[in-house]
Amino acid sequence: MNTELVVTGMGLITGLARGVGANWERLLAGETGFSELRHYPLDPEAPVRSGSWAGGDDADPRERAHAMLVDVCEQALTQAGLAEAPDPERAALIVGSSLAAQASAPRFWRSLIDDGVAEAQLDALQSYDVEARLADLSQRFDLRGEAVLVSNACAAGASALGLAADAIRLGRADFALVAGYDALDFHTFAGFSSIQALAAGDVLPFSSGRAGMKLGDGFAALILERAETARAAGRVPLARLVGYGESADAHHLTQPHPEGAGAALAMRRALELAGLEPGQIDAVNVHATATPANDLAEFNALSDVFGERARELPLVALKPAFGHTLGGAGAVEAVVSLGLLLHQQLVPSATLGELDPAIPAADRVPVARAAELSHVMSNAFGFGGCNASLIFGRP
Repeated sequence: MNTELVVTGMGLITGLARGVGANWERLLAGETGFSELRHYPLDPEAPVRSGSWAGGDDADPRERAHAMLVDVCEQALTQAGLAEAPDPERAALIVGSSLAAQASAPRFWRSLIDDGVAEAQLDALQSYDVEARLADLSQRFDLRGEAVLVSNACAAGASALGLAADAIRLGRADFALVAGYDALDFHTFAGFSSIQALAAGDVLPFSSGRAGMKLGDGFAALILERAETARAAGRVPLARLVGYGESADAHHLTQPHPEGAGAALAMRRALELAGLEPGQIDAVNVHATATPANDLAEFNALSDVFGERARELPLVALKPAFGHTLGGAGAVEAVVSLGLLLHQQLVPSATLGELDPAIPAADRVPVARAAELSHVMSNAFGFGGCNASLIFGRP
């Protein structure tokens, strides 16, 4: 990448905390943000009853999600020292989301079950109004360049960053507000429960006996711009986005390629664009959903790319702390990956079990520790075989 791209502002909300700093402190302490989801109409016998909830219990679900999306965008702009985009007509807005807070979907499903297909309340599905959310952000922050929604499952937030980087590199924009989000709603919770992807107990990445994930609210925003523009205006680069890669498994709707072929290809493409060798990556923020197939496929992909070094490369797993934030994960976990570089520390996995015997060895960072980090890779893999890998470097 001949154009040096930097992140100058970040915003973050998860079930752990509001704000980048507050999330960092809780992650560093190995804390978790899960609680019983009392506002959901869960069956008394439901085996999984918890998630990572960011608050706003009494708000309309759709407005609750949008308020948090606006909040993280404001956080990012404030940290960058911007009241508005430097040049609105050259400012892009790229938003990644998988489900976009389908707030009224439960009403549709209840009417379908109770009243049948002919009388089902199809209008209830209109809450998937992501175009209205995109329009509101454009108007609210006066962003008049390209506005794009990315919705490729759990890779969406990371893919949004890649698209924003392309817009700047190819001369279509000078500045980008990039956001990734998904809200924990009942429709999503029920769907993942139905495919038995949720864990009743702890989230245990790469562990023997891992049973799945927990879901969580996740909202993140990042300001991406040319380094020369940022420095000329006195904005402080927090990190560089040096590479990104994407791929599709073309294998299965929900299951990854067992050897992690697509994930490996995304990582290789990110390294190639960054002009880096695998040995120059100091840590990987792994996708690590703690589902049996996904974790093994991801470690196979890491072994393919990093060889024997995959056994000793620090693997930072964040979902045991604030859950799987779905379409928000790529952006939410990118913000934490930047934190690793800024603080020169590795945050621990909040919960771990014994290592899966199918994995020969792995550094899963059981406790927080200092580390010399120049480049961090952040992975986000999703349904449909969508894979995205980002590489950040110190400024």
